[in-house]
Amino acid sequence: MTQLVELQAALPKFAEAGIRLYAISYDEIGALADFVEHHEITFDLLADQGSKVIRKFGILNHYVTPEQVPYHGIPFPGTYLIDEDGDVSAKVFHRSLAQRESAEGLIDAALGEILLRSEGPTTAHADDSGIEFSLTYHGGAGVLRGGTMRRLVIRVDLPEGLHIYDEPVPTGMVATSFTIVGPEGLRSLPVEKPPTESLDLPGVGELQVWSDTADFAIPVWAADEIASLVRADNPGYVTIEVDITYQACDDQACRLPRTERLAVDVPVGSYVGPALGGGGMPGAATTSMDTGKWLGEMVKRGIAAAPDADAAVAYLHRTRDTFAAGPLGDSVTD
Repeated sequence: MTQLVELQAALPKFAEAGIRLYAISYDEIGALADFVEHHEITFDLLADQGSKVIRKFGILNHYVTPEQVPYHGIPFPGTYLIDEDGDVSAKVFHRSLAQRESAEGLIDAALGEILLRSEGPTTAHADDSGIEFSLTYHGGAGVLRGGTMRRLVIRVDLPEGLHIYDEPVPTGMVATSFTIVGPEGLRSLPVEKPPTESLDLPGVGELQVWSDTADFAIPVWAADEIASLVRADNPGYVTIEVDITYQACDDQACRLPRTERLAVDVPVGSYVGPALGGGGMPGAATTSMDTGKWLGEMVKRGIAAAPDADAAVAYLHRTRDTFAAGPLGDSVTD
C-alpha cells in the first residue's frame, strides 16, 4: 500500500519524465477499486486474479507457501521499464516483500541519470583544497519509510586539475570509499559508482579516476529498528552519517589521504497499512478503505482454490488463526 500511495504522490514527476505508470496486483478488481477510491489513485491498477501473469513472468514469490494464507500468489516486488518499442529496457526487483523501489529510483533508472531535487534533505562541506561534497537523501520526497528503497547521493565536485581514484590502486595510494556510520537499522547495498576516466601514470600504469563532478549513490532502506510496523515509538527523524575517504591528486603530486564525515537529518514517516482486528498496526497510518471487504475477497480466493470441502474448511481454520494472531503474532485461543 505504501509504495502505491508514494507512486501516486510522485505522478507529476513520472509525467515530467515522459513515463506512463501501471501497477499489477494479485488482488481482486473490487479490492483495487476500493483502494483507488480511498487513496485517490489516478494511474492504472491491473488485477491479476489467480496470479496468472505473475506465474507466466516467473516472479511468483516462492517463499510464500500455499499454507501461508491468504497471501500465497504474491510476486517478488519489482518493476519493469518498457520503452516505446515494447522492449524491457531495465528491471528492478527485490527479494524481500517489504522492500520496494522509490518513485525517484525508478525514474532515475529509466533516464539513466540521478535527478536530485530540492525536496531531499541535503548537507554540504568543502575541504581546504576546494573539493566540495554534498550528501542528499534522495527519494520519497525526502521521507524515510520502512522497506522502501532510497538512495544516499554523494556528489563530489573537484576543482580543475584534481582527481580522485577508484579501486584498485597501488600500495601507498588510497581509493575513494564510502562508509555509512549510522544510524543503527539503516541497511544498504554496494555503492553505485559513475563511469571513470583512464589515467596513465608513468612508472605506475593505468588507473581509473574521477574528475569534475561525480555522483555516487548508496541504496538504503530502514529496518525494524527505525521504522517498525509493530511499534508505536518510531522516531520522528534519524541522523544519517557517511564517511568519505579519498586521496586527491593532480598531474604533479598527491595530497595526503583524508576522511570527511557528512551528516543529514531525515524525517521518518509511517507505513500505510490495513486495519486488522478492529485496529491498525501500531507503526502504520491505517488506510481509510474497507479492509474487511478486502480481507473477505482474499479469503474467497483460497476457498475457490480448495480441491474439496474438507480442504476449504481447513483453509478457513488456518486463515482464522492467521488473522486472530494479529500483526504482533499473539497466541491464538478458541
